[in-house]
Amino acid sequence: MPYHNRKYTFRFKEKKVIFNKLAHESEFHPFAKALVYALYHKEYPTLRVEAKINDRFQPDLNAVGFDGTMLFWAEVGPVSLTKIEKLFKKYRKAHFVFIREEKESGIFQKQLDKMAKDMHRLPWVDIVVYPVHFHEWNVSDEGDVFIRKEDVTIIPWHEPEGRMKYY
Repeated sequence: MPYHNRKYTFRFKEKKVIFNKLAHESEFHPFAKALVYALYHKEYPTLRVEAKINDRFQPDLNAVGFDGTMLFWAEVGPVSLTKIEKLFKKYRKAHFVFIREEKESGIFQKQLDKMAKDMHRLPWVDIVVYPVHFHEWNVSDEGDVFIRKEDVTIIPWHEPEGRMKYY
């Protein structure tokens, strides 16, 4: 079966967002991006999907402040620890979110612990465990996404002291 690019349209109440799935990506990618968008778009009103930025690395989702500061960076697929380390150093004030399936989340936490043991300062990092039946239970056939933060396991891997949460 040939691989090809595909577009998915998801709706978050009255807002419609189009997500791309590249030929080499699995079906997990667009749904994981939709999950991130559903969980964080209210907290980060400038959240963008697959928006190109002036950087060697490109996020799956990101939000930038009005002054150009990177506020939010999400990765939904496999990502190297070298890339993560470089991003942590460059965007120290950003909130990083990584989506992992439950079976991968523990190993990923250990890899982050090992990578970060010599780092003096870490950004805010959450690991979101992808719900097993998300695409079946939380997304309608029309693309409506229904999920709340309370319905998802979010592992706060690192949260800087004094950080304000607005959810």
